[in-house]
Amino acid sequence: MALQELLCQKRAGITEKWLDKTLATYAGEAARFFRREKNEFANPVGQKLAGDIKALFDNLLDGFDPDLACRHLQEIIQIRSVQDFTPSKALVFVLLLKKAVREELGAEGKSADILAELEDFDSQVDQLLLFAIDLLVKSREQMYQLRVNEVKRRVATVLKRSGMFVDETECAHTEDHNPSNAK
Repeated sequence: MALQELLCQKRAGITEKWLDKTLATYAGEAARFFRREKNEFANPVGQKLAGDIKALFDNLLDGFDPDLACRHLQEIIQIRSVQDFTPSKALVFVLLLKKAVREELGAEGKSADILAELEDFDSQVDQLLLFAIDLLVKSREQMYQLRVNEVKRRVATVLKRSGMFVDETECAHTEDHNPSNAK
């Protein structure tokens, strides 16, 4: 039996293991809550993770569309990038797929034919990880830029209230008419 067929047959078990391993990266009570609570309004993070993990796995089974993979990765990374994870902890969920697959395949995954096909599958998972790295960096850059903009806004507000604020457009206008700027 080919790897593709095995993965399709064991899809539910693999995605469940992958989700469990991903949820285990969260601290105690959060992990239990994400697993236990099935209401999407009470537990949007857990439900979003479950849906996107299944969609990512289906994408790998259906021929690996990089754009679609990135959309689902982006959803997960937006969640994990704002949580208190180091970059490696935020992205380890991608590599946990390899472990979930091997556990679910068990002895069937140890035949020479399957092992050879697993190398190709692992390469696709590695590609997911590379996409995830790019997405995490972009997400964190956006988050930091929002923080910088918020600090700038607060400083401008404080300066305005104290009467020390000078409008940048006034400074530019003044510089344009300053005789020392003439050539």
